[in-house]
Amino acid sequence: MTNTREIKQRFFNSLKRGTGEAYLIAKENPNIDFSLYIIKGALRNYAYDGQSEDSRAQYIFDLISLSNKKEKIRKAVLNGFATEQNDTWSLTHLFDLARIYAQNGDNDTKQAIYDRFLNHSIADYADWVGAYEILSLDGLQGLFYIAEKFGKMIEQNPDDWQDSHIIIRFQEENPEIKAMEELENLVVINKYVRIYLDNIKKTEENREKHWQERILRQKQYKSIVDEILHEEHGLGYIRIKKLNNKELKEIAKQLLIEKNPTNIKKLLWIFTSHKFPFDSEFILQLAKQKRNSKYRINEFAIDALEFLKSENIRKFALEKILSTKQPNEFLSILVSNFEKGDERLLVEIAKNTNNEHKIDYIARIFTGIFKANETELCKEPLEIIYEKMNCGVCRNAIVKILIKNKVLSEKIRKEIKHDSDLDTRKLYRKKS
Repeated sequence: MTNTREIKQRFFNSLKRGTGEAYLIAKENPNIDFSLYIIKGALRNYAYDGQSEDSRAQYIFDLISLSNKKEKIRKAVLNGFATEQNDTWSLTHLFDLARIYAQNGDNDTKQAIYDRFLNHSIADYADWVGAYEILSLDGLQGLFYIAEKFGKMIEQNPDDWQDSHIIIRFQEENPEIKAMEELENLVVINKYVRIYLDNIKKTEENREKHWQERILRQKQYKSIVDEILHEEHGLGYIRIKKLNNKELKEIAKQLLIEKNPTNIKKLLWIFTSHKFPFDSEFILQLAKQKRNSKYRINEFAIDALEFLKSENIRKFALEKILSTKQPNEFLSILVSNFEKGDERLLVEIAKNTNNEHKIDYIARIFTGIFKANETELCKEPLEIIYEKMNCGVCRNAIVKILIKNKVLSEKIRKEIKHDSDLDTRKLYRKKS
């Protein structure tokens, strides 16, 4: 029989990863006190990337609802909420958890949200933390409060800048309210709201000026190749994604004849996001070059092989995966070169990977491989990663692949109903 200590360890391991196993364990063991671990999960956001992952507040609140130590947990949450000074994403997590308490009639927690907003922000870029919780609780009156609070802060810090993203989000969620018009009406009696709106206007004028200058520079370039080679800060992710086939061929033609290693690096970078349109052997030879940390040509070429397929490329990938100390660097090549039997290789890599950063890295590659190669062979390698990772976004991708290939286990099917990722919960289906 599994002892209490082992059950608690399984519970906490699941909680940190964000899987629904924690909820099922707590429900099956009502006499075991999990409150210490729930408090840890309330005070710290264990998500691998708190910025990209949605809030885990509902997940933690669901666990609290099963506990017999609700008041103990609540007091710990209030204390941690008032004192968190180290981690922006744990603070956002606490704000959202406090919102759920407030929506369930806890007035003390609601007041704590107002007290903490713009009070001891952890970093300059995180001054928005708490705004959406206030809007969720009090709508337009909450927006008025936020505007006034920002205005007071700006008066004390004239060099601070704010944009309109909070107002825009409120407007999108409340189309029946003319948010900016309501704020403009308020400036007559509230100078702080005027300070806030004036600051937004100044910020957006400067931003528009910046984009106009960039567009003007773009028009002055002779060609897409000229732009790549001379744009000081590179093309940028959005610009790269919008490149058309004609432009890609122009870039590729220049890459074929380019001799300057700095220019090769700039041109090759484009093909880490797009398929190289000519003979793949050219990119493979660049990938075989000796590593150079200054130019990173072989590194970019290896990334570019993800989009290219050939027997020589596959042979190169397998040789490197089996012989180097860093096999993960070559896994993405299998996206376009996966064959039956490669899943055993992925299983061994998954079993031997325990560092959370490496786990997250190979999780993204594994999902890329099995999105491009639909097969029931995905089951074992993806299940191993599922049990190790604490990224809700990647876990959602893994579950979707398992479902699509009809290999979702009964264990995982039951867990996703209570997953920390709310989109993953939607994937749950009752057994027919």
